[in-house]
Amino acid sequence: MRTTAPNYIATEQLIWLQDDGSQARIVARVGLPYPTDDGAWACPAELQGVDPRYPDVCGASSMQALSLATALIATRLSHLLERGERLVDAEDASCAWDDEMLQSIFGLHGLRSLAPPERAR
Repeated sequence: MRTTAPNYIATEQLIWLQDDGSQARIVARVGLPYPTDDGAWACPAELQGVDPRYPDVCGASSMQALSLATALIATRLSHLLERGERLVDAEDASCAWDDEMLQSIFGLHGLRSLAPPERAR
């Protein structure tokens, strides 16, 4: 499922510095969640310059759909970094993206593990 006119509410722009010296603009965008006919919610997500537009990400609630769409963008950007690709901020090329920057931008710093802590025996 894909809405034909997504209302994008969050955007991040990067430059992908490629090995041959060329550059590609990456535009990461997440849209406003919307209700679907079956009672679920869907959220547009796009990583322009890397992948074609994704099918809208579905969830049981608007919060879940939004969170999953954002996680999809973060995951795809992490795949690029894992392959050794070089990403920089579109406004400040001296600001290189790495795992720490990715975690900071997508709010992943300081999250507790979902697994319960082990108890002392």
